[in-house]
Amino acid sequence: MEIKDLIKNIQEDKYTEKQLINLYNNAIAKKGLDELEKELLIEAIEKNTRVRFPRAAKRIFGAKGSVASEKLAAFYNELAKEFDLVGNKLKNGVKAGGDMISGKKYIDFYISYKNSANQGIYMALLQNTVDDELETVVIHYQTHSVDAGNLNRHAGTMDSFDELADQFKAYLSEII
Repeated sequence: MEIKDLIKNIQEDKYTEKQLINLYNNAIAKKGLDELEKELLIEAIEKNTRVRFPRAAKRIFGAKGSVASEKLAAFYNELAKEFDLVGNKLKNGVKAGGDMISGKKYIDFYISYKNSANQGIYMALLQNTVDDELETVVIHYQTHSVDAGNLNRHAGTMDSFDELADQFKAYLSEII
């Protein structure tokens, strides 16, 4: 069977959990597969397994948000060395967003800071569904005032993470 046919069958939910795991193990062990075909096959297996068999997917591929939470944790550790975050009115560190907890988003992890004047910023890594691309969002906002609401919003793909991280730092240095 050709790789494209395998991928089509995977996308059409024609394989059981055990069969998907066997396909994954075979794809990893297979020496004759073209690297691109192997990557496409493994991606299809992971997506289908994450949607249909989340426990098995976590066991095989790791937690669904591990890339996002690790990326934000590394950035937060960098911030903690550069800035005094003691005045943060919100919990420090990487947090799981409510939309992920409630199931509205596939991935939703963020870091945030809010000062005593109720100006805040947050940086989130979001993914609506397993098929969507991971998005980076930075929002500068104000609460409890006439200017309440989002003051600035910046968004992009993971390719713009570093640029948006610099924007987060700029806002943080303004409100800290």
